[in-house]
Amino acid sequence: MNEITQIRKLSLWIFLVPFLAINLCLIISQNPEFFENTIFTVDQIGRSGFSIPYLDGSLSISRASRTFPQYLIFKPAMILTAVLLYYYWNNNNKLINQFRSTNINYKFKTFGILSAIFLVIHSILLGVKFDIQIYKLFRRVVLLLFIIFEIIAQGILVYHFFKIKNNLVDLINKKNL
Repeated sequence: MNEITQIRKLSLWIFLVPFLAINLCLIISQNPEFFENTIFTVDQIGRSGFSIPYLDGSLSISRASRTFPQYLIFKPAMILTAVLLYYYWNNNNKLINQFRSTNINYKFKTFGILSAIFLVIHSILLGVKFDIQIYKLFRRVVLLLFIIFEIIAQGILVYHFFKIKNNLVDLINKKNL
């Protein structure tokens, strides 16, 4: 079951890449003096005092990552995550097809790939400044569609795993299943 190994590795990278990028952006935002007198001087909007955003909510990911130089880390990391999501959904589709002896594209693959596309669009648009309300709305709708499509894809995937759970008993820890 090569797909299971690949799915496990992809899942780990899909977690680690954004986690590291976001936290690195937060560290840069809270410690802009690291880059003083360099070409990577932190933009004033991207600076923040000390906070623990996971607890107090004083600094958003968007604010910490949409300014220079943080976007040099965040945007490529999110695009890489979207590519990894594509392979994740593709491998899950192959896995379900193996167990069902079929060769079709399930809806979770479609929703998952669409969510990855919306993540790329959001990453590209993040930090681009237009003072047009429709643009701001579009950016928010794109982010919302990424989240909604990802949740739908995960739900449908769980449904398909539930339908073939008897085939998965030997491959997955029973507590996780």
